[in-house]
Amino acid sequence: MGIFRYIVPFILVCIGAVLMAKGYQDWQVSRAMVDSSVETEGTIVRNAPYMSTKAGKASSLMYFPEVRFTTKEGRTVQFTSSVTSRADHYKPGDKVRVYYQADKPKDAFIGSFGHLWSVALIFALSGIMVTAFAAWFFWKARVGWEKEDEN
Repeated sequence: MGIFRYIVPFILVCIGAVLMAKGYQDWQVSRAMVDSSVETEGTIVRNAPYMSTKAGKASSLMYFPEVRFTTKEGRTVQFTSSVTSRADHYKPGDKVRVYYQADKPKDAFIGSFGHLWSVALIFALSGIMVTAFAAWFFWKARVGWEKEDEN
């Protein structure tokens, strides 16, 4: 069991580091998108239904919010969000923050926390949890199992 005690924490630290790096990278991408975009207010027009199906599992009904906004130049643009939501999350008439590129307003996106930061947060927290488990495993290898071996 000797070397196994140290290989497992090392592998877990590597996995945790990769997950945290991916979270940081996704955060940087979202931050860059927000920084290079024009912010405005949009209105939810409707929720476009989508039936998601997974092999061998029950399908579930999700919705893609459709949003209308006006650019700084006065042009009205309508887009469908690329992120699904539950039907009760956005209702027609709701006001939402919208970000768009001045030269490509059709590529707009909703500026909610979930749309912008959830993926980065999931990766970063997963990496922190895996690294914390690795630290516990390493501590147990150094202290806990040595005590058990003495008995």
